Amino acid sequence: MTADLIEGLELRTAAPTDPTLLALATAQQAELAALYGDDQPQVALHPDITFILLLLDGTPVGCVGLQPISPGLGEIKRMYVEPSARGWGLSRILLEAVETQARRTGLTRLRLETGPQQHEALALYTNHGYTPTPPYPPFEHESASLCFAKDL
Repeated sequence: MTADLIEGLELRTAAPTDPTLLALATAQQAELAALYGDDQPQVALHPDITFILLLLDGTPVGCVGLQPISPGLGEIKRMYVEPSARGWGLSRILLEAVETQARRTGLTRLRLETGPQQHEALALYTNHGYTPTPPYPPFEHESASLCFAKDL
């Protein structure tokens, strides 16, 4: 599914300090706390992360971040779609957008961390070619962390 097939859909970049982005990231963290409890690792938004906001008819409904880690390697951060906007393929649009952005910036591999209770996320990533990898810092000792990677 491509972004131009959904009327009123807009993708735009945002800084980690953008209030709209922060509201979505806060909602995502609250959802994760409800799934896993408050003992999950809280990872701050790194200033190098570039975010893509997904708006539907002007309303922000999703986001995804891309953080460069090392030459050729990037990490997907804070992938999130509001519950009311789920089931329309918007997460696939966000994933395609972040992969395109990664390629444009010269990244050749993406990694990400998710959790075992996020069944839709696990299906999304595995259906798009992400394969399990050993946990990386700061997730290497977290039982609720599953890590994946994909060569672009």
